[in-house]
Amino acid sequence: MYDGLFTAFRHAGNRPTYHGEHRTAATVDVRSSLLVFACCIILLASLLTSPATRGHKRWFTIGRNVFAIFIGSVILLVNFGHGWETSMVHTKVQYKAGTSQELYVNVGVYIGLRGVNITMQGRETEKTRENVNFNEQFLWSPSWEQGQQFYGPHAGQINQEFREAQYRGVPYPILWVAEYFTVDGEDIRWGRSYRRAGYVVYALLWFSFSTWVLANVLLFLVIELASYCAIITGLGLLLANFLYWLLRWGPSLQIPLADTVLVFSFGWCYWATMVMGILCSVVGVTLLVYNYYWPENTVKFLHDCGRPKRNSAVKKVVGATPDTVLASRSSSILQHVRKRRISISSESRKHLSKSLPTKTKPLSTEDENKNIDKSHGTSTADIELTSVSTKDRIPLTDPDTVEYFI
Repeated sequence: MYDGLFTAFRHAGNRPTYHGEHRTAATVDVRSSLLVFACCIILLASLLTSPATRGHKRWFTIGRNVFAIFIGSVILLVNFGHGWETSMVHTKVQYKAGTSQELYVNVGVYIGLRGVNITMQGRETEKTRENVNFNEQFLWSPSWEQGQQFYGPHAGQINQEFREAQYRGVPYPILWVAEYFTVDGEDIRWGRSYRRAGYVVYALLWFSFSTWVLANVLLFLVIELASYCAIITGLGLLLANFLYWLLRWGPSLQIPLADTVLVFSFGWCYWATMVMGILCSVVGVTLLVYNYYWPENTVKFLHDCGRPKRNSAVKKVVGATPDTVLASRSSSILQHVRKRRISISSESRKHLSKSLPTKTKPLSTEDENKNIDKSHGTSTADIELTSVSTKDRIPLTDPDTVEYFI
């Protein structure tokens, strides 16, 4: 009974079920997907903490965080992406080496800073009996070394990966395209030029990312330095674009494939880097100009926008002097000591008592006119505390308005 149950629907008798190898091509870039996921997590965390900010400042905080995370995520994506130069054609090509079988396929080439990604997609036919969907990646990083000629153990990384692809039986169109990046002689040095340009741009992008992070940190400390860092970030991105265009040595890359030619053009990574460079430069210059001409409004817009008013625990005394502020503070301290029954030394009590006012009678009209501040035109008639000890004076930045806590 049990034998019939476990051997039901099995063609090989009592042997266990075995599924054949199911090879599939890579559909997404795992590293770029992880970067997008990490940036989304940081953005979600900033959005979840936004309700703790009161008033209209909440929306300015959300906008600032979204803008900062967006710029940083784009810099990381173009650093690891395969879209600096792209090309795609639809043609009829030989499927594999050693056979005369031909297929209509889409061949795409995506050049990045660290290597080249080649794709080949086509429909399943009776001759192939398999899904024609290949995605092969050939890297010249992390070693970034040119290596020796040909495909030996001392050759470059991309040359060694090309030889491994030959052993694995990769389709002929992919090998044909990859071989153009392995040859290094005379005017056929596209692999060397793209490797050199990728290394320089790779370093500049990491520099720009670090300055952008520093700009966001300095935005809460020194706005002027933050604007300088934003300008440096933009200039670094624009310099990366220029050097990538400049360091591609030799003639433009064109790969003939069957009856068509793969002609390369700048991809989304190149244009995204240029746009982010211009945007960071404009933001930095705008912030620098506004902070130079309207520093108070700039600070209010970036830091104090939507800040609630001070509570009633803060008194604002118009026309106050250092003597009146000292007397008021001494009186508040003594009241707190008596209310809480705190024991203090006799010398401290005597010092506080000396700071108390000796005249609490409101001033008359004549005395009021005498106490008009000549420089600011502010009267001290509204303050009953007129005569205090001037032993310990408090420096004031604004003699007309003094804020103190009770």
